[in-house]
Amino acid sequence: MKRLFFSRPILLALLAGFLLLLAPVIRDGLYSGLLILDVMQPLQEGIFSRLTSEPLVEGVTYLGQHRLIEADLYTPKGQGKHGGVILVHGVNEVGKADPRMIWLARLLSRAGFVVLVPDFLGLKSMKLRTSDIGEMVDSFRYLSSLRDRIYPERVGLVGFSYGAGPMLIAATDPRIREQVQFVVSFGGYYDLVNVIRFITTGFYEYQGDRSYMRPSDYDRWIFLRYNLDLLSDPRDKAILAEIAEAKVKVVETSLLLASLTPEGMAIYNFLANRDPDRVEALISRLPFAFRQQIELLSPARFVQLLQAYVFIVHGEPDPYIPHTESLRLADALKGKGRYHLGILKTFYHVRPALPRATLGNILKIYLPEAAKLYLLTYDLLSQLR
Repeated sequence: MKRLFFSRPILLALLAGFLLLLAPVIRDGLYSGLLILDVMQPLQEGIFSRLTSEPLVEGVTYLGQHRLIEADLYTPKGQGKHGGVILVHGVNEVGKADPRMIWLARLLSRAGFVVLVPDFLGLKSMKLRTSDIGEMVDSFRYLSSLRDRIYPERVGLVGFSYGAGPMLIAATDPRIREQVQFVVSFGGYYDLVNVIRFITTGFYEYQGDRSYMRPSDYDRWIFLRYNLDLLSDPRDKAILAEIAEAKVKVVETSLLLASLTPEGMAIYNFLANRDPDRVEALISRLPFAFRQQIELLSPARFVQLLQAYVFIVHGEPDPYIPHTESLRLADALKGKGRYHLGILKTFYHVRPALPRATLGNILKIYLPEAAKLYLLTYDLLSQLR
């Protein structure tokens, strides 16, 4: 039998072809490791930032269904097309100007994404509103239309905290759901009823196991202050605004309570409740506008329509949205098989929180958590390919 011999040029060509096929895998692997080092030092310029080019940043305006939407667009330097991502900020008063949003958008653009960061007026007004869902759909359609910069089949959305719920719902909209390649829910929720139970009573539950974390009275009454627009009675609005202010300052409110209408009293009882088993009954007595918002802003009603690959990330413990909400979201997607779940003990809500670097913590926390975060990052970057 004759032996096969290859000339040196042929061998070199085969080796070059093999390395070319591996190049994206090697790049994503290297980028993932370097990105993690930067992610764990938010708002700082880390190794990855120093090794990559500063993205191009421009303000853009595009027409949504109901208004002109303002956003910042981050584009990697160099020619060619890229994958795209829309960042959905959480409930905060500065929206796209949040330093954490700016830092993350730059980091993702350095990694090869074209990043769009819009202002969502509901979230920016410290409220959860269904109007933001439509604006997320509008933003997705705008980014996908930039055919000179974007591969339209490689566009996804990343939502944080209370912004992640509307983001998941937006990804099920029939106008875009077949085009959304991936979504990332970081510190998000599955059902607002469960989140309300946690905020008002401190209790959360998963598969029969009930846990407790002391709720924040400040957050409870701040929530009321920012949702008074859902009330129909002007007098209730004024009285509940005064009650919210008094509760934040720990001032007596019994005289104010006597002046509320039954509708206003239903809202007060709902927020003042400490019993987890009364939550559903108290919600059923709320004004229609409140109940409608709770229903329409719960991804639990929509997740079966998701066609995107879903990244579910949550810090544990989480004082704002219990990590059990992400476990429920993963459970709802099990039949589909298109999700990646990461419950991270190195994050406190959506912020890195590293314990002291003792030998025990390194072995029990740092190494296993680094592996989970690496696999999540690598999987996300692979969506570019």
